[in-house]
This record gives sequence, structure tokens and C-alpha cells, in this order.
Amino acid sequence: MSCPSKTYQTKSRQAFCLQEDARDATLAGSMKVITIYGSKSDLPFMEPARTYFRENNVEHEEVIYSAHRDLPALIEYLQKLESDGTKAVLLCVAGLSAALPGVVVMNTQLPVIGIPVPCGPLNGVDALLAISQLPGGVPATTVGLHKKTPINAAMAAHRIIRLAE
Repeated sequence: MSCPSKTYQTKSRQAFCLQEDARDATLAGSMKVITIYGSKSDLPFMEPARTYFRENNVEHEEVIYSAHRDLPALIEYLQKLESDGTKAVLLCVAGLSAALPGVVVMNTQLPVIGIPVPCGPLNGVDALLAISQLPGGVPATTVGLHKKTPINAAMAAHRIIRLAE
């Protein structure tokens, strides 16, 4: 699924896509950042990252797929990215059990940064541990668990895509 407009509704009630317009025409066809959310409720947490991407002319799109509730649709989306030859850094935003980054990294060759969301009874510590303790051969990376997490993730993704320029 590509994002032809601001909002894209799929057959799955949990999945939709928001795309920011690239501010710099030279970015067309280059690497981009794709943020995959495990839940719509995680969108506000990542607002600082969206601001960073806009201010730095980073092509960016967002989708929502739960690794628990929308697994077939998530895998289909990742397969489409692979078959289309999409070049992107994937930010996987998830709280609680944070299965999303591990599921994503095992279904794509694209780089994955797991972003723990400070929520639930452990305020995100469970998500941070779930992401940082992925087993060998599951090469997702993660960022810390604090108010600047969205900015750190955005900056890390931006540095990776600049390597391709």
C-alpha cells in the first residue's frame, strides 16, 4: 500500500496511512522514513518527530498496523515495500509488549528502529525491554525511553537516509 493522499483507509479497520508532503523536490525517489504505529493512540507521542521531518525536509509517511490485531495486513504491507523496492528506514512505535519492531524486522530487509511508548503500568519499561532484548538474528535497534525519544528516533533515521544520498 502506498499513500496516495493525506488519509488512506484500508480494508482493515485498524490500518490507515498519513503522508507528509516532501518539502524538497530533490527528495523524490530517494530514501524516506516510514513510521509504523502499533496503535492510533501512539500518534500524539510522535508529534515531535513529525515536526522534525517537516523542518528538515525529510520525506515521511505513517501507517498503523497492530502486530497483534492486523498481522496479515502488516505482513502484506511489508511485502509490498520489499517488492516495490522501497528504500526507507522504518520507525516502529509500540507500547506494552512491543511486538511490532520484532515482527517488522523479521519481514523486511529495511533498517528498523523500535520506539518504546511510555504507557501502561510500567510506563514503557516493558516496551523498552521487549525491543532491546530481541534475540540474535533479529536486528532491530531502539532508542531510549524519555520525552526526547521521538526526536532521537527521527534524527537517527535522518542520519541513516543521508548515508544513501
